[in-house]
Amino acid sequence: MAKVVYRVTFEPDGRTLEVPAGRTLLEAAQAAGVQLEAPCGGRGTCGGCRVLIPDDPPAPSEACRRVLSGEEIGRRLRLACQVRVRRDLCVVIPEEARRRDQVILTEGVAFDVPLRPNVRKVAVRVPEPSVTDQRADADRLLDALAEAGLDGLTVGPAMLRELPRRLRTLDFHPAAVVVGREVVHLDRPTAVDACYGLALDVGTTTLVGYLVNLVSGETVAVASRANPQAAYGDDVIARIEYCGRQKTGARTLQALVVDALNEILAEACRRAHVKPAAVYEAAMVGNTTMNHLLLALPVDAIARAPFVAASASSHSVPARSVGLKIHQRGRLYTGPLIAGFVGADTVGVILATGMHAAERLTLAIDIGTNGEIVLGTRERLLACSTAAGPALEGARIRYGMRAAGGAIDRVDIVDGRVTVRTIGDEPPVGLCGTGLVDAVAALAEAGVIDPTGRMRPAEAVAGAPDLARRLRPADGEPAFVLVEAGEACCGHPILLTQRDVREVQLAKGAIAAGVRTLLDVYGAAMDDVAEVLLAGAFGNFIRPDRARGIGLLPDVPLEKIRFVGNAAGAGARMLLINRNLRYVATDVARGVEHVELSERRDFQERFAEAMLFPGA
Repeated sequence: MAKVVYRVTFEPDGRTLEVPAGRTLLEAAQAAGVQLEAPCGGRGTCGGCRVLIPDDPPAPSEACRRVLSGEEIGRRLRLACQVRVRRDLCVVIPEEARRRDQVILTEGVAFDVPLRPNVRKVAVRVPEPSVTDQRADADRLLDALAEAGLDGLTVGPAMLRELPRRLRTLDFHPAAVVVGREVVHLDRPTAVDACYGLALDVGTTTLVGYLVNLVSGETVAVASRANPQAAYGDDVIARIEYCGRQKTGARTLQALVVDALNEILAEACRRAHVKPAAVYEAAMVGNTTMNHLLLALPVDAIARAPFVAASASSHSVPARSVGLKIHQRGRLYTGPLIAGFVGADTVGVILATGMHAAERLTLAIDIGTNGEIVLGTRERLLACSTAAGPALEGARIRYGMRAAGGAIDRVDIVDGRVTVRTIGDEPPVGLCGTGLVDAVAALAEAGVIDPTGRMRPAEAVAGAPDLARRLRPADGEPAFVLVEAGEACCGHPILLTQRDVREVQLAKGAIAAGVRTLLDVYGAAMDDVAEVLLAGAFGNFIRPDRARGIGLLPDVPLEKIRFVGNAAGAGARMLLINRNLRYVATDVARGVEHVELSERRDFQERFAEAMLFPGA
């Protein structure tokens, strides 16, 4: 019996496709390549996948009623993940629901290390065979390399098959490419300087690739992408659950990230005028779930207690085995992991900032989709992970979005009047994480939000008429108008709701409680911390005084707070250019004491306290 299919058209893209009956509009959008926000991975909890169905929209589901406002339902908005295709449909994607090009942080500090790459390219002269010298071709090549200072090498079976022809084509004067202890390629001697590696920071939200000249150590090109896996959920739990629901889910997510990494490789090579075949190794850091999805390792045990990874070791595998299109015999190195929710990206932060060698007590906070916190010195390092990121990256916020063009990233209240700034100075579309923190901090400072997080009624701020008129109810809860409808790109007011404030309290409470718990386990006080390092895009773009003002950052002098940018990416480059540092990384990963917060009663108590704003 033939399957029943219907035609679905997505506007304003003008994309039409045939969709089997019963599929959701979110699944149809993914199949059509329509960039639709879906932070929760289609579970109907985030409200990101709002779509407009102008003609005879279906009755709203319970999830729609729970997440969307009455006004939004009245405007014929529905959640794409909740609407199943039962007839031909025309669907309009609102601006605020569209995934836009995100501002991606690529630069970060790096701890200086000597140039000792795992890849070496050495031109040698190999004695030609004769009646008196009948050594095998592999032996004569290895002997020549030993004389050049590279001994103890091997030649793999694939290289052996082409070795006789390549040696003779090159008149026994090759540039031998050695990855680790294996000869993987013979190039022209004039191409001895064409030796590159790719450092990869594979994040839950963003992907960054650094093309590095392994002869000089110079980064010659950088390219980045949003992680396309976000179409199946903004956080790792949503993606793990997708893998559990769909038989081919893990394969789908791996293919998505590998395709994006190959795009990054191609773009970086194009910018530097380098052929991908001249890239002989990639070094990758990422959290545990990103690591496992890339390596096709099972992820189901990561999401449930006791949150165990399949493997925490570093790995070196053929790059082509995962689909990475560097040299056909190039290798992929993945850094070691610390725990189920503290991965090689945190190891990269530790290496790049030099925490593993620090004499003074240092605190590092990497606020991303997950919040990783590291505390310690060269004598002892503690680490934990907190579920802080979704709200601070725009998820679960009524008009939240990523840090892309049109996102409000700064909010100020001066003399009782509100001003906002957007990324790219574009018309406002929504509120990204830094703008969210700014808005809450500004309203708390102005007395619109009290220390418990409650929005005060308009009459309580009557002394500031512009603020008072912006306070209005929205579906039974208080809300504050940041941007009026006529000034917004989306045609409706951009609000900060009471629920949004609560989400910020949950996020900042988790970070603050995590910091306090690590200090307690370490046996130190906040005054003992010499420096607070902020890593990641959120930490780099946030105004520290605002974050400190709401308790997201510790109450320390601002001069103690230092931005370190994409320290995870810097750590990946260090692992690429210095092979000895990989042993250090393993020692660091094994030596870090992981503090599991979910089972700690003191964390829960601190979390409840930390949800309040300073002054409560």
